Amino acid sequence: MSLRTYVKISNVSNLSDARYCAGMGVDILGFNIDPASGDSLSSEDFKEITEWVAGVQFAGEFQSSGVEEIKTSVKNYPIDFIEISSMDLVEKVGLLGLPIIFKITVNSDDDLTNLPSRMSYLDELVKMIILKSPNAEMHDELDRFVSYYNGNLKLIKGYAVSPSEALARFPGLEMEATKEEKPGFKDYGDIMDVLEVIEED
Repeated sequence: MSLRTYVKISNVSNLSDARYCAGMGVDILGFNIDPASGDSLSSEDFKEITEWVAGVQFAGEFQSSGVEEIKTSVKNYPIDFIEISSMDLVEKVGLLGLPIIFKITVNSDDDLTNLPSRMSYLDELVKMIILKSPNAEMHDELDRFVSYYNGNLKLIKGYAVSPSEALARFPGLEMEATKEEKPGFKDYGDIMDVLEVIEED
């Protein structure tokens, strides 16, 4: 099974999400393995989840940790990508030998104005960029920015992802997994709706 669009699912924390998304042809499963986070996934749980899925790559997601903490985590979790959001860490994390996914949050006009220069700096340092925006007023501007972008980076839309927009011309999409109420019982919600729209016939 395959999808028409590159897809990453973030914050995976249970086997139900992992197996469903891998079976649908998702490209990357992201896991919160940040030791500075109060909700990180243990290496044991990571192993129990990932050993049951195939055909998908794994990203370790970090929000607050420094380079040394990330380096330690990379040794304990067999991941394919490191995801960070701090410009200060990019070059040092790049020395760890894994491709970087960089997450940029756009909240204001200033953030949007600075976006091209940030991406120019990141161009040779990261594999792909996920654009996030909790500010709905910025979404149309971001959509236009992505549609005109002609650089080397893969841009992933991580905001306002819905079935109606799933087939828009974005290089990729990111959606966030949700907690499982109890093992084996899971409502996939928007993830299922979007993946069914972009599933190849």
